[in-house]
Amino acid sequence: MENNNLYQKSELLPCSEVDPIHLGVNFYTLLKFTFLPSILLMFLYLSLTKLIANKNFILRYDQMTHFYRRDYYENKLLNQHDFNLLIIDIDHFKKVNDTYGHEMGDKVIRDVTKRINNCIRNNDIAIRWGGEEFMLSFPKMNSEQLTRKAQQICDSIALYPISDIDISVSIGGVSAKNIHFNDAYKAADQALYHSKSNGRNQVKIV
Repeated sequence: MENNNLYQKSELLPCSEVDPIHLGVNFYTLLKFTFLPSILLMFLYLSLTKLIANKNFILRYDQMTHFYRRDYYENKLLNQHDFNLLIIDIDHFKKVNDTYGHEMGDKVIRDVTKRINNCIRNNDIAIRWGGEEFMLSFPKMNSEQLTRKAQQICDSIALYPISDIDISVSIGGVSAKNIHFNDAYKAADQALYHSKSNGRNQVKIV
């Protein structure tokens, strides 16, 4: 090909009766059949990898809080036997939604979970259990440590208003060994009920 050649040189080939044969490399053709398909394959690979990673994230984590989803993590809890659990519920959350709207309610949830995240370790498990209810699971912790951690979380949320709204949480927890998750959950839920009925913005660990 005589057009678009990056390199071209005329030479006589031995044992050839043909007048000069032109040999050359067509850069455009080389680019079209090698480089461009490689770029396309790389783009498809990266897109597929990102799509799978996003799908896995959506299946595991709640989009608003980035806590684990309940339907993803609950089965793991059912296979445990030792628990240090906290159930956290935002006080008077319905009133926040009714007074300021659902957008503000979503902001309150996001800010509360950020404050919770600032109080826990990387290996602690945070789950969005319901709309404004969260569950935390702590490995290697005793009852006293769990009580201190719960109080730290409770104080950090009540310390500063969120968008000029005073927000607090009630917390119930359980520290127990050799127990089924359903029983641990019931005990923590009863402790949460105790915190709410005694005035809210407080902690009860059993």
